[in-house]
Amino acid sequence: MGIKEQVYLYSPVFLQNLLTTLYGYQLQRDRYGPAYQQRFQELMDKRAETIDVAADQLKRLNEFLLFCQHHSPYYEALFAELNLQLPFQKLTDLKQIPPLEKETLRQHIGLVRTDLPAPIIGKTGGTTGKSIQVHYTKADMQIRMAHLDYFKATHGVEKGMRRISFTAQALVSEHQRTPVYWRMNRALNQLLFTVKKISPRTMTAYLQAIDEFDPESIDGLPSAMIELAYHAKREGIELSCRPRAIFPTAEMMTREERQLIEDVFHGPVFDQYASSEGAPIVSECRCGQKHLHYEMGIIELEADGEVLVTSFDTHGTPLIRYRVGDRMTSSGKTCSCGHPGPVIDSIDGRKRGYLIKPDGQKVFESQLSSLVKVLPNSVERVQYIQNSERDITFLYIPDWTRFSSEHEQQLYRFLKTLLGADMQVSLRAVQEIPREVSGKTLLVKQMMA
Repeated sequence: MGIKEQVYLYSPVFLQNLLTTLYGYQLQRDRYGPAYQQRFQELMDKRAETIDVAADQLKRLNEFLLFCQHHSPYYEALFAELNLQLPFQKLTDLKQIPPLEKETLRQHIGLVRTDLPAPIIGKTGGTTGKSIQVHYTKADMQIRMAHLDYFKATHGVEKGMRRISFTAQALVSEHQRTPVYWRMNRALNQLLFTVKKISPRTMTAYLQAIDEFDPESIDGLPSAMIELAYHAKREGIELSCRPRAIFPTAEMMTREERQLIEDVFHGPVFDQYASSEGAPIVSECRCGQKHLHYEMGIIELEADGEVLVTSFDTHGTPLIRYRVGDRMTSSGKTCSCGHPGPVIDSIDGRKRGYLIKPDGQKVFESQLSSLVKVLPNSVERVQYIQNSERDITFLYIPDWTRFSSEHEQQLYRFLKTLLGADMQVSLRAVQEIPREVSGKTLLVKQMMA
């Protein structure tokens, strides 16, 4: 834990709210600069235009490939080895470049990095437990925020409206006794709720705070929304809030869970897909169809549905035909909403496994995956196995060229903080984590009934 985090967690609640707001102003400066304004206006202006998607993507692709050739040692060497002739004449020429595997990126990330200042770090663990750290330029981040805000604007939600967000961040100290599990970011008019304190004994307080804030939009981890919605149904709690839209992130929902969220929180759900590494955004329109934001990049689907992403807005750590680890299906159809890009029929890969603590609190993958971000690139893969109510085995594959005994101590401290003193945690370094019958490697393996 860094000094800033320690200062925050040991501060009184009113000061934590102030620090959250100050951090919000810093994020506002970073995220809403000139690149944001330019891209957001471009997206708004294009709504009334007829767009040739293939031509637009080819132009952006060639600009991005030329950038990579001149600024990334890895791609400079690869393009020379392939004798690649740029610019490409058609989008299918992209297949001349071999896919970039996660392990290749992890091992050669210093060479993939460009020579541009890229201070914003994206840390990913994901459902596979593989740790990778990538860098964004400020312009990259601003463009991503422009697309997210444009997606929300199509559903009537504008920046600055009252917003509730469910986050895996540790907003609340373990020593806090006051039942206040949320913090106010006045810079963005955003009330942040930590999912780490959601349990059967706290959920009524969460629901009361949501209703009092009366959000115009809700976003964040759907696992938290689902747990709260089930609690509201069980306890007969009726919310009076009427958000314009609900935007879940990072995890999948069943059709029944989606309907449950809409029923309890009284707002329509619109799904979205992205990745910490920087995959182009896919978002849901009012017709219930998912569309690729084609200005951000290209998504290729292999025969088995596995996704390769080329992301035009990754100028810190470029991604070209990157195997992100998810699967999708696409019919190639377009939608009556007027979006010119093809429809993504389904997205697979954002699971919602969890560990369960003795008090009934669930610790979901979105929280558990943050552990591998603590030691970027020194742990190749991890897996949590819950053997019983109080017994967790943590398997990890260390990269011995980077890993040290201090790293294992850091992992243990993080696990105890995350899971609590009541849980018995054992760490085990292994050479391999077995795959399931499906061929996947799970982040969470639940052995309890």
